[in-house]
Amino acid sequence: MDVLSLIKQFKRLYSSEEECIALAYKLKWPSGFQCPYCKHCSAYIIRSRRLPLYECHNCRHQTSLTSNTVMDKSRTPLRKWLLTMYIISTSDTSINAVSLAKRIDVTYKTAWSMLKKLRQAISDLDRGILLSGAVEAKLEVYMKQPIPTYEALQREHAAIIARTVTSTNCSYFKIKLLPAQKHPRGLLTNHAEKQFIKDHVSIDYTHLEINRRFVHPPRCQAILPGIARSAFEWMNETFHGIGLAYSQFYLDEFCFRQNHKAKLGTCPFEYLLGLTLSSATKSLAAA
Repeated sequence: MDVLSLIKQFKRLYSSEEECIALAYKLKWPSGFQCPYCKHCSAYIIRSRRLPLYECHNCRHQTSLTSNTVMDKSRTPLRKWLLTMYIISTSDTSINAVSLAKRIDVTYKTAWSMLKKLRQAISDLDRGILLSGAVEAKLEVYMKQPIPTYEALQREHAAIIARTVTSTNCSYFKIKLLPAQKHPRGLLTNHAEKQFIKDHVSIDYTHLEINRRFVHPPRCQAILPGIARSAFEWMNETFHGIGLAYSQFYLDEFCFRQNHKAKLGTCPFEYLLGLTLSSATKSLAAA
């Protein structure tokens, strides 16, 4: 579904700031309010601010729905934050900061900051999920140059696309850049392979198979090269060139949507909103 249709859909589902507040409350405290300081389960509600404050009956600690989250102290309305999450998690193409700024009526700087924080939250989540069981992976070339001159080859970077397949045949995908691999079109080095396994594969995996050489056309499983190609094409077509410093965040965003396509009965938007509301994103509030 295109971005404009998604925006219309979101506005039908959540027509006011109050409805967005109610959804955020349900996802932040699914069993009812819990004080983040003393864990007490009841609070006074202070409604004199844009977002309600909750003052614990027991310790008088005050908190809000966005405290210690990526939205903490943001002057952007909660509904605009939720709309941005809805687009990121549900759209096939996502959105860039220029387009987002126009769609939700904020400055480019605000739109860029919102997207950066949300992508950081997705990346933080992915780092905590390790591949386990039967794992297959393949060396790929990110920013592959059509004319492989010496200068052009310096712009290429090695990446590994990997997946784990569960008993229900649902895959979890990761695409990770490999700074330790100096020659993307060569043989995957032992150092780069060991670093990838250390960072992204669980110690209790049952089987690990890595195609250690970049081959064109690929002669390994068709699924992995196809997903990698889709990710790289999406980044080029939607964002028209991304610096290496930020590329991993965009790859993680792509994999987030890819991984949620196979999760029946789950809502990627509510999952992302719940993630941003969790205490695990506390370090992002000041980013």
